[in-house]
Amino acid sequence: MRSLLLLFLALLAIPASVAAQYSRFTVSPLAVLPADSLLKTRMLTSLDGFLRDKDHPEQPSLYTDSAYLKHYTMGFDEIVRIENSKKYSDSNFFRPQLLNVIRLKQSGEYLIKLGFMGMNNGQPIIRKIYSMVGKDRQDRIVFYPAIDWVVRNWNRQQVGNIHYVYPHMLDMDAARRFDRFNTELAGWFGVKPVELLYYDCSNAQELLRIKGVDYDASANYLRRGDSDEDNNIFMSGVGSPWYAHDLVHFYCAKFLPRPVNRAAEEGLAYYADGAWGESFEACLVVLKKYVEDHPGEDLYQTFKKAVTVGDISLKYTINALLLKDKIRRQGIRQALEVLKTENTDEGLDKSLQTHFGLTSGNFNEKIRKLLAAS
Repeated sequence: MRSLLLLFLALLAIPASVAAQYSRFTVSPLAVLPADSLLKTRMLTSLDGFLRDKDHPEQPSLYTDSAYLKHYTMGFDEIVRIENSKKYSDSNFFRPQLLNVIRLKQSGEYLIKLGFMGMNNGQPIIRKIYSMVGKDRQDRIVFYPAIDWVVRNWNRQQVGNIHYVYPHMLDMDAARRFDRFNTELAGWFGVKPVELLYYDCSNAQELLRIKGVDYDASANYLRRGDSDEDNNIFMSGVGSPWYAHDLVHFYCAKFLPRPVNRAAEEGLAYYADGAWGESFEACLVVLKKYVEDHPGEDLYQTFKKAVTVGDISLKYTINALLLKDKIRRQGIRQALEVLKTENTDEGLDKSLQTHFGLTSGNFNEKIRKLLAAS
């Protein structure tokens, strides 16, 4: 981290002529740019245009490949409006800096390293370091997400409807189990199983890397998933081809009409696969122990306050318990109706009353009875 701070402090010494010519970014004095002056000018001018256009991905740009982005709609979402800082009330706080340009083996392709940093009271605040690929088209550089370059040497394996892309040994038992769950989940929604392109990353940092992120100040969590429902792309950083929790979110986003209540959707994901590596049954044990340890507590208040035990959300576990009971009594299609409400606490309360007869007055008693019977 010390080397990163020194690098960004060195950016303060950037010549004014460079900053003036390319108003949307600065160039690190340590950056190694192409020796060819025409290529260098083309690259810097194109980068300036890309940074101008990146916050409006819905509009065409000379510096991105529209046809490519139609098949990978996540595109450059990691750096859209990244300059904005709510904390410092500044829409242009995290300024982009060109850190380096690395020539790749393939002719005319370059790995572009960008940093986004702000200064507060003389201290550098690094938000993100980001990589993307630039391809020289002679008249301009066109920029691509780094994913294809990062996974160029990864393994590939088709398992049923899942095409896995992975850098390690593939757990075939887990892969086949996930494919079967994909088919089962499709049945919940009354659709054909989605043919997924699954990037099976070893960990959360590797997942960030395939999205072009070398460093992210906010990525302090252990696991992460991502997806592009339009193009049936699924990503996980859990080190396993089994990631049913996020596949539930994928199907909800792809097949349920909006609005959908996120807390109720999390309940369905907990029911299917628990959370944070713990099964639903394990989450239920955590909830039961909490209830036993707090005999006088009103569970409606526990629910409303979104109490967690470790990483386990008691609110989501209660939602999962309710959905399990709904599925047992009326089937999965009726359970999905619970999700179809506004994404607010009020919307969830209304749904719980409509589908389960739960109110603030009877919530505690009914949930305790349901837990005792489960």
